[in-house]
Amino acid sequence: MDRDREDTPRTSDDRAAAREQRRRQLRRRRLIALGVLIGVLVLLIALIVLASRGCGGSSGADDARPSPTPTALRTPTAAEPLRMAAYGESVGGGVLLGLKTLTEGRKDIRIHRFVKVASGLTRPDFFDWPAYLKADIDKRKAPFEAVALMFGANDGQDTESGGKQLTFGSGSWKAMYAGRVGRVMDLYLKRGVKRIYWVGMPRMGIGWFNRRMELMNGIYEAEAARRASRVEYIDAWKVVDAPATTYQAKFRQSDGVHLTVEGGMKVAEAILETVARDWHLPAFTE
Repeated sequence: MDRDREDTPRTSDDRAAAREQRRRQLRRRRLIALGVLIGVLVLLIALIVLASRGCGGSSGADDARPSPTPTALRTPTAAEPLRMAAYGESVGGGVLLGLKTLTEGRKDIRIHRFVKVASGLTRPDFFDWPAYLKADIDKRKAPFEAVALMFGANDGQDTESGGKQLTFGSGSWKAMYAGRVGRVMDLYLKRGVKRIYWVGMPRMGIGWFNRRMELMNGIYEAEAARRASRVEYIDAWKVVDAPATTYQAKFRQSDGVHLTVEGGMKVAEAILETVARDWHLPAFTE
């Protein structure tokens, strides 16, 4: 009896039910396979993102930029003073003179200073600062540990780059100038300089000129922030006139551009206050 039931041919309903069951099983297997595939893709994407973050998360120029990760700074002594350099154009010249005055008699710091009047970063045909700085680095037996830089008063002008004339303040001009500022910073960071102090321009006594300096200060500050905290921006715009918040003629020479001795000293004090903090040094006073 039982064998007879097993050998009985299936009805059409039985065959339809069996096909439907096979289809459900096939769909289930496909859904499982799809879920596994999605899981693998999510895992791969996560690994790629983590790897890119570990490598800096960007490409091109950013890949070449030194790591902004701060390193522990030593405490300079008379036996091993801080090796520092300071460079600038004529507005920065008064500041560099202030650095000399404030560090005279100190045995824990040595500052090499160089000023090139009428120079800047927009006219390498007149004076090529990056080339000069690279050559200056190459000839040093003991590399600088800290560098102060102050450019800008001669840079608020149209210029040529890559065979094209760039109008001051245009998008292409700002990109060009930011690139040059960043490359100077990176030149030092790649050579092991521990701290760069980039000094912005002070307020100017001429309205249109003042606005140009303000634009460039924004570029300096932004490029420094991209390399924080190995590059620090010194805000001369605020420092020179403090505690006032507007242009103070008493800190400028008659041209409304160059700083008086007192004005230069105020910026130098701000630089050295930051240096003393970073390098664990006593305060610098006259």
